[in-house]
Amino acid sequence: MKEDLSVSVDKNVLNVVDLFRGETPRMKFINDSIKRGLGLFEVVWIFKEEILQISMRKKIIAKVGRSSVKPLHKHTGFLTITQESIDFYNKKLDKPLLVIEKRFISKVSVGYDETFTKSFYKYSPPLKIIFNEKTIYLFLRLPGEKKFRGDDKLFIGLITD
Repeated sequence: MKEDLSVSVDKNVLNVVDLFRGETPRMKFINDSIKRGLGLFEVVWIFKEEILQISMRKKIIAKVGRSSVKPLHKHTGFLTITQESIDFYNKKLDKPLLVIEKRFISKVSVGYDETFTKSFYKYSPPLKIIFNEKTIYLFLRLPGEKKFRGDDKLFIGLITD
């Protein structure tokens, strides 16, 4: 059964759609993407090295002054998932800032550790990805959601398939 449905879509989401759809009509691309899980997330992230470089004073401010909306992070933008990679974009969605090829991912886990502690964001542990001997902590939310989460099951399923 086919139903007509009207959906309101954020302008940034449409920019991502237009970036990836090529010659495919926009609505067909959106429908096909929804059927396969879309794979578009808003993301904040920080590398382990960046946390280690933060001064003690700034770490204390981050722990005390952290809002309930965003965890400790240095970068913000959008993330898409392809068969081969995880692609990070800035808010303007100009070009990829970072591409992590799935074949170079050695570990995916969710949880706090000695570097990213619960005091940095008590609402959800970070998703930790180790690739090419680098560690990145990230938190995601689908467009329109309020809180960032590190334990997003849809995302973890898409990157570990």
